[in-house]
Amino acid sequence: MKEMRRLRQSDADVFFYSRPIPLSAIRGVHRASVSFSPSWEHRLSVHDPSLVSANHYNRASGSRTDMSTDDETRSSQQDHTIRNGSVGSANSTKKRLSRQDSARRRRPSEERSCRRRIEKSATSGSVHSHSRSSFRSGHHDNSKEPSRPSATTTTASLASNSRRDLSRSHSEHGADRGSSKVNKNINRFSNFVKSGVEAYVIGDSKTSTPISERHEVVINQGIIQWKPIQQYYTCVVDKPKKESKLKGLKSFIAYSITSSLTNIQVSRRYKHFDWLHEQLSAKYIFIPIPPLPEKQVAGRYEEDLIDHRKHILQLWVNKICRHPVLSQSEVWLHFISCTDEKDWKSGKRRAEKDEYIGGSFLNCITVPQQPLDPNAVDQQVERFQRSVKTSEEAMRVMQERMNMFQKVFAGPVKQNWQKMGSAFKTLQQSFEIDETVASRRLTDALAHTASEYHEIGQVFDAHTKNDMEPVLENLYSYKGTVQNVPDIIHVHKQALQKFRESEGRLSSMEAEKMKQRIDAMSYAVIAEIQHQTAEKVEDLKSTMGTYLKRQAAFYQDVASKLGALSARYD
Repeated sequence: MKEMRRLRQSDADVFFYSRPIPLSAIRGVHRASVSFSPSWEHRLSVHDPSLVSANHYNRASGSRTDMSTDDETRSSQQDHTIRNGSVGSANSTKKRLSRQDSARRRRPSEERSCRRRIEKSATSGSVHSHSRSSFRSGHHDNSKEPSRPSATTTTASLASNSRRDLSRSHSEHGADRGSSKVNKNINRFSNFVKSGVEAYVIGDSKTSTPISERHEVVINQGIIQWKPIQQYYTCVVDKPKKESKLKGLKSFIAYSITSSLTNIQVSRRYKHFDWLHEQLSAKYIFIPIPPLPEKQVAGRYEEDLIDHRKHILQLWVNKICRHPVLSQSEVWLHFISCTDEKDWKSGKRRAEKDEYIGGSFLNCITVPQQPLDPNAVDQQVERFQRSVKTSEEAMRVMQERMNMFQKVFAGPVKQNWQKMGSAFKTLQQSFEIDETVASRRLTDALAHTASEYHEIGQVFDAHTKNDMEPVLENLYSYKGTVQNVPDIIHVHKQALQKFRESEGRLSSMEAEKMKQRIDAMSYAVIAEIQHQTAEKVEDLKSTMGTYLKRQAAFYQDVASKLGALSARYD
């Protein structure tokens, strides 16, 4: 309340360390700086340069500070208490004041250190400039007491100093603007960062081993594509066999792989295929790797499951052999040709330590010198993304209908044909009582009809496995392949966005180098888009053509059986 009364009496609008300051005293000041004072009570102070200088002058000349005033106030309070004879109250007051005094002793040291820093920065410019001007004009007198700098002079000097500092800061940053580094992505767990694509784009990918595997993107009749395979070869997955190790404690299924490139037969387990899939996915980040068959534990030694897995592994191997890059991969060639156990493990360790994986693999690709238009690249990638999305949905619907068709053929249709065969059998038995020649001929015809109907039911069941199952396996392979496309496109978009964000902060030479790296990545993406589009067309044409031919052959077989039966009734 006392402070509030003092504030009203002085009509102060600014409060500085419990001292009221009239606005008239700082009316000429252009601006005041606001800072947080590291005091005991963490008070927000509004520092006026003229007042800071005045406080500095008062301390230099030995005048009393607010601390001495507080000491006198406490002394007067103690005297008043003793004069009133309140001894007990005086003792408690002394203890309370002693605690307050110890707390206040800690606070002034912090306040004084803060004030010294503020005063030094506020008065150094104006005082030194005033001294230099006085010395030049010949009016400097050492006997005179140093004059207090005015508020207007101090604020103007602060503004001048801040303008000089600001202009110096701008000039320094302007000089470094062309050579500033590209900001890295904040999310260090994104695939764009973890795969090393960001490091490649900004030119920060580091490798210590020479490149041993090289690939090339070419432009053939205006079409960007991978360099075609010079020597085509095939691989056959066959002879699944149950093997064991550790004296029979652990058993597994091994598949033989025979390549027409070397005519060498190797034996590989499913876990070896799984390891190879992991290596290919990590190294060739812009190539969608086809899926392996699902790993199942229950019933893994059943004949149907083994046969189904063998067919999908064959599809997987076929796609690898047809790919211009994957078919020449060192780790793949090691997989299909190495027979020695020691060399096999050595090659595995070498592949796992490969430095040219992810974004670094782009260093192994040679691309045309012709620069690419980013807008044209975006349009082509977007068009492929829409095509993949619609194709994936269409494949999903086709897969559902084929599954339903397969279940119907293997279940109700088969059962209905066989039930019809049982009905013909019952009818045939009813005519066995008659002993006429015509009755015996009819009885033989009905017996053959019952047998053929039962056989046709089995043919429908076999048709689902021989003719429909390959279609479902191809649809599974295609769906699993294109599921990786959104991640590839997303990484490519992030790389383009990184280039657009960094282009203005780089020098012309650095921007040109970064553009070349972006073009190399875009060439690889477009070449892979071309390959996947061609593969989709060829796969679907071959799959559906084969399926319909088998459908026609199947129904022709059923029709011929029914035609032969009808002749027995003539």
